[in-house]
Amino acid sequence: MAIRRLRADGFNVVERARSRDSSQAATLSVNHGGVAIVTVAGVSLTAVDIGVQPSTFECVAARVTSGTSSCIIVLLYRPGSAAVTATFFAELSDVLDRLSTYVDPFVLAGDVNIRLERTADPYTVEFGELLACHGLVQHVQGVTHDAGGTLDVVCTRGDLPAPTVDVYDVGLSDHRLLHWLSPFVRPPPVYTTANRRLWRSFDSDSFLVSLQASALCDVQQYQHLDGDALVQLYDATITELLDVQIPVRRVSTEAVMHVV
Repeated sequence: MAIRRLRADGFNVVERARSRDSSQAATLSVNHGGVAIVTVAGVSLTAVDIGVQPSTFECVAARVTSGTSSCIIVLLYRPGSAAVTATFFAELSDVLDRLSTYVDPFVLAGDVNIRLERTADPYTVEFGELLACHGLVQHVQGVTHDAGGTLDVVCTRGDLPAPTVDVYDVGLSDHRLLHWLSPFVRPPPVYTTANRRLWRSFDSDSFLVSLQASALCDVQQYQHLDGDALVQLYDATITELLDVQIPVRRVSTEAVMHVV
């Protein structure tokens, strides 16, 4: 109902609701969990399929675009009722591996339910090492839960401007509200230049006629040649025939790291 009201009011929403089991399908009781990314009208929001759905945490991803700024938001929720396991770190690593192929900068945010203020805790250490391996930095400082502890994160790439995350208690949840600015500008295109032939214009029948009339098909012209000379004759003849029909052109194209 809340998601429908947001959309009815003009907000854009990309969400993954937590499914109910069959015994609760018809109830209206609170179903803790589910993740959603919401933007105001005028800010483009496009769902991103990262190709995997983890089992140890809930996750949703979307590309947010406003003007010349663009970034990918990845929102996750790991239930505090579940123990932290090696599978969680393996699945999170897989998600980060996939996100690292995108051109757009991305923000990893959400509730990991790990006591990150306990710097010597093994789970905190492993989480920090996992972020570092992917070039990410966690920016939330201070208490983010009524019961204490830093349980929520905002992570961005270390080579990008670091956001300042403000933590507010707005009284709507046992978790705090995290607020930050992401001044990400769409990266300029990268072009590569290469020599190419327009192969779609290649006429095999015409090429065969020209080849049959060339030195390669005249035994008198190559019977006295050694191996090296034969290779040179072959290369020179084929190149000459191709240059007549489909000459080499210098072409610039935009390099794309990942297409969605």
